[in-house]
Amino acid sequence: MEQRQKPPRHGHGGAGTRTGTSPRTGDVDDVGWQHSRPARAAHVAIALLAAVGLATSIQLGWTTDSTLPPDVGFAGGFDAGVEHTLNQPAYFTVLSGFLVCLTSGLLAARPHRTGVVFHALRLGGVVCMVITGAVFNLLLRSDDPLVGVRLVNDTVLHVILPIAAPLVWLVVGPHGLLSLRAVLASMVVPLSWLAVTLVRGPLLDWYPYEILDVPGMGYAGVGVYAGSILAAYLALALLLTGLDRLLATTARRVVARRLSPRSPR
Repeated sequence: MEQRQKPPRHGHGGAGTRTGTSPRTGDVDDVGWQHSRPARAAHVAIALLAAVGLATSIQLGWTTDSTLPPDVGFAGGFDAGVEHTLNQPAYFTVLSGFLVCLTSGLLAARPHRTGVVFHALRLGGVVCMVITGAVFNLLLRSDDPLVGVRLVNDTVLHVILPIAAPLVWLVVGPHGLLSLRAVLASMVVPLSWLAVTLVRGPLLDWYPYEILDVPGMGYAGVGVYAGSILAAYLALALLLTGLDRLLATTARRVVARRLSPRSPR
């Protein structure tokens, strides 16, 4: 015997409509842009840009020796080839590019990700990339002309991505998934990098940047730079978290207005 179809449970909205009810947190997905094809394409673009930056860093490590900044107190270095290539992750720029490449690639493959660890890495990648651009261009950039692979590497990692990565985060998110816990977890990466850098520095007589020149400035001098950068990191991470909540709340209000029944004329 054929069963009679049950009527809709939510007023006159028809099957699958949730009119007259409060939107769930997940209804933010109904807005569409956070998991749309254009959003995923934006993540792909960022991942590819970061991959170009990483690939050119590896190429530079393979073909060129490390160089010493002028007037520093350390004298170590790395020869071109395996030695310098394996040392590339010691540069904060390369670490930042890797985080952005990894998290953007994972979002392009599956944007519905809610884990705290993932979004801590995502936040860390965006903030580290902004810090990379700011510190390099304000404190480390020299007047030496760049050409070829070095110019591509510098443009991608120090100019384009520090602007593009936070812009894509701002426009397509995903938003509503950050918390103070994620902010604190995201700081594990820069703190670990700094600790490893300061521990291995005396062993190799080498530091990746002149602002970390312990032999020349002492730990007190390096601490001023490191402390200021970490404070800037924390402030920016908290700012992005607050903005994330604001954007998520705005999106939910948009969904609520779309799902609410229309007023009778």
